[in-house]
Amino acid sequence: MVQVPRPGKAPTSADVARAAGVSRTTVSFVLNNVPGSGISEATREKVLAAVRKLGYSPNAGARALRAGTSNLVLYAMPRWPLGHTIHTLLERTRDALAERGLVLIVHGDRNLTGMEAARGWAELRPRAVIADSCRCTRESVAMLRQHGVHTVVLVGEEAVPYAPTVVFQQRRVGGVAAEHLVKEGHRRIAGIVPLGDLSEAGELRYAGLQDVADADPSLELTRVEMPFDHDRALAVARAWAASENRPTAVFAYNDEFAALMMRALRDVGLSVPGDVAVVGVDDTPLCELVTPRLTSVALHSTNFAEMHVKVLMEQLDRTLGDEPPVVPEHEPVLVRRDSA
Repeated sequence: MVQVPRPGKAPTSADVARAAGVSRTTVSFVLNNVPGSGISEATREKVLAAVRKLGYSPNAGARALRAGTSNLVLYAMPRWPLGHTIHTLLERTRDALAERGLVLIVHGDRNLTGMEAARGWAELRPRAVIADSCRCTRESVAMLRQHGVHTVVLVGEEAVPYAPTVVFQQRRVGGVAAEHLVKEGHRRIAGIVPLGDLSEAGELRYAGLQDVADADPSLELTRVEMPFDHDRALAVARAWAASENRPTAVFAYNDEFAALMMRALRDVGLSVPGDVAVVGVDDTPLCELVTPRLTSVALHSTNFAEMHVKVLMEQLDRTLGDEPPVVPEHEPVLVRRDSA
């Protein structure tokens, strides 16, 4: 009869060994699927039955300390607010890593940077870390490696020399939108810069609009700073309705802001895209649900996640000290629909 440990005491591998009538080494071989261990199928099943009965779960931290590594990949929560894009990115990264026998954990403190971030992440003994490049210095990456983190993959506006970087430029999002609107004949374009948590990415996306405007002096670019608020959007739309020189197109930061502006424009009697064309970002399901259907800059989170994982797996197979590889940039793509 299997003895269940008393309440409040987690079962150990020694408990499993006693319950199955085998050694702790045998338990370790079974749970780690050690090849060539010579464990019979009957013994394996006896160990697994004891594991199920006792509710045993290996201590990942202790295992990592013993082995000097783990199967954990730590994803430092990006500074972008949670939404469809981040949710999809994390899900796809999780699934892609699981196919390779790795477990994704998300570290939720967005404020940690530099050496403080490295110390916090290293405590969990992950095998690899994925983080925004703006949060990691050369010294913090070196500290992570000193603490047994084999691979650090960064994500940022530009590549850094001390770690492989998946380059994703937020300003290219605005540039892709502006290039499409210019191609469609628009010369007066407004760009929404959201206030609050979205402001950092908003500034970068607006800079992409500015890049296109700087290259074409005939373009008139209007900056609109606003929270996600219908009254504020309505005030902007009213001002445009009263102006003969109103923008003929608006880049609305993301799909939610785009839907907000489309509603406000409609409320003041302006049509989309007849009076004002509208472009969003993220290519969320919302794009097909609003009228007119929303043109959006797609970030292709699934492809982005696969790029993270591909680079990470390549790095896990590399010898430490090799030069970081050149990683292709992740290019956003415009998905054209009715609103622009």
